[in-house]
Amino acid sequence: MNGYMDSSAVLAQIEGFKKSDGDRESLLMKLIKQLEDLKEKYEEKCDDHENERQSRRRLQRNCDDMKAQLTSARQTMESSPFVLALIDGDGLIFQDMLLSAGREGGSDAAHRLNAAIRTHILSLYENAGQWAIMVQIFANFEGLSHKLASLNIIKYPTELNAFAQSFSLNQPLFSFVDVGRGKERADHKIKETLRVFIVNPSCKHILFAGCHDYGYLPNLEPYKHDPAMSSRITLVESTPAQPVYSSLNMKIISFDDIFRNTPLPERAFMPMQQLKSSLPPTQPSSVATAPPPVQPPPVQPPPVRAPVIAQPVAKSPTPPADSTWASVGKTGITEKKISIASNKTPRRYIVFNADGERLDLPIAKADRASQDSLHQRIKKGKVCNDYHLKGRCENIGCPYSHAPRLTQMETLVLRNKARGLSCVQGSDCFDFNCYFGHVCANYYCDGGPQCYFGHRHKDQMDTAPAKKYYEDGTEEDVPYPG
Repeated sequence: MNGYMDSSAVLAQIEGFKKSDGDRESLLMKLIKQLEDLKEKYEEKCDDHENERQSRRRLQRNCDDMKAQLTSARQTMESSPFVLALIDGDGLIFQDMLLSAGREGGSDAAHRLNAAIRTHILSLYENAGQWAIMVQIFANFEGLSHKLASLNIIKYPTELNAFAQSFSLNQPLFSFVDVGRGKERADHKIKETLRVFIVNPSCKHILFAGCHDYGYLPNLEPYKHDPAMSSRITLVESTPAQPVYSSLNMKIISFDDIFRNTPLPERAFMPMQQLKSSLPPTQPSSVATAPPPVQPPPVQPPPVRAPVIAQPVAKSPTPPADSTWASVGKTGITEKKISIASNKTPRRYIVFNADGERLDLPIAKADRASQDSLHQRIKKGKVCNDYHLKGRCENIGCPYSHAPRLTQMETLVLRNKARGLSCVQGSDCFDFNCYFGHVCANYYCDGGPQCYFGHRHKDQMDTAPAKKYYEDGTEEDVPYPG
C-alpha cells in the first residue's frame, strides 16, 4: 500500500512495545525491591557487627578487669596466708612444769607451741615459711584453775590468769580465752570458729585440738570424703584420740613436750593412811567453820615450881605439866589461885557420809548489815578468798583486795558465798582448808545446767555424817542419831 505499514501491524507492534515496557518496569521494580531488602539486611548485619564488636570489647575489658582482680586477690592471699590452731583448753592441758611456772611458763608454752606448729606446717607445704600462725584456746578458767590448784600444779587459781596473759602476749596472734562456766561454751566457740575459717582462702591449714571429745565429730565428718578439705586439717591429740577420729582421713599428731599425754587425776587427795603418815605433828587449830585462826604463841619449856612464900598450913600447888609461865605466874610472885581450865583449841575435822563422800559442816548466817557492808566493799574491788578465809595468801601478784581485813561477820558472809561454789574435787576433797561447797545447799535444786554440783544433792546422796577425820590424822565414827 504505497510503501506504508498496515495500521493493524503498527498497533500490534505498539502493543508489543507496551508489553516490553511493562516487563522492563516490572523487572526494575523487582530489582529495586531486592535492592531495598539487601540494603535492610546489610544494615542489620552492620548493626549486629557493631554490637558484636562492642560486646567483644566490653567482654575484653571485663576479662581484663577480672584478671586484674584475680591477680590482686591472689597477691592478697599470698601476702597474708595463715595457719589456725583451735584448742579445747579444758581437754588439752599444758604440761605441769609450764603451768607451775606461771607467767614464765605461759611465755615458754607460747614459744614452744609456735615452733612446733611451724615445724609441722613446713613438713606439709614448701612455701609456708612466712605464713602467720594463729592460736585460739578456749577454756573455763574458773573450773580449770581450781582443778589445777587442787592438784597442786599451781598454788592459787589466779595463777592461771597470769599464765594465760603471758601466753597471749608472747605471740601477736595467740589468744587464751576464758569462756566462763558451762561445758558447751568452749565447744560452741570452737565449732563456730572452725565453720568460719574452713572456707577462708587465706587460712591455709587448720590444726584442730579436740580429739578427746566425740562432740566435735559431726563438725569434721563432712570433710572426710573431700581430699582438698581433709588435707587442710590436722588433728592434735594429747591423751589418745577417740578411735572414731582415725576414720576421718586426717593426719593426727601430738605435742608431748607441750601438752599432757595423760588426763588430770580425778582425785586430788592421798589415801587416809598416807595422809596420816605425811602430816607433821602440829598443834590443833580451830574448828572447820571458824574464821582463820590466830597463830598460837610458841610453846615454852615445862616450868619449874615458882618460889613462893610458904604459909603455915598450905603448900604451893604444883602446876600441871603442860602449863606455861603465862598460866602459872612470873618468877618471884606468889599466886593464890591457878586456873586449870584447858586452853586447847578444839581439833579441826571434816566429815564424810557412810559412802565416803565429803559433807559440809553447817555455818551460821550473817546479819543483813554485814551482807550489805561486804557487798559495798566488793563493788570497789573483789576481795581475796584465801586471805580472808584461810588467813593467808601466798600469791605475790594477787589482784584481789587484802586490806583492810574483813570483820568477823563480813568474813562469815564471804564464807557463805564461797560455800555456794562447787569444790572441783567434789566428794573426794580432803582439804581441811577448803572453803568451797561439796553438797548443793539448795534442797529443792533439780541439778539443772545452772547448778555446778552435779549429782551432789541432798535428795541424791546420804547427808548423814558417818565419819570424822581430824587434821592430826585420827578419825572417829559419828554415832547415828536416834
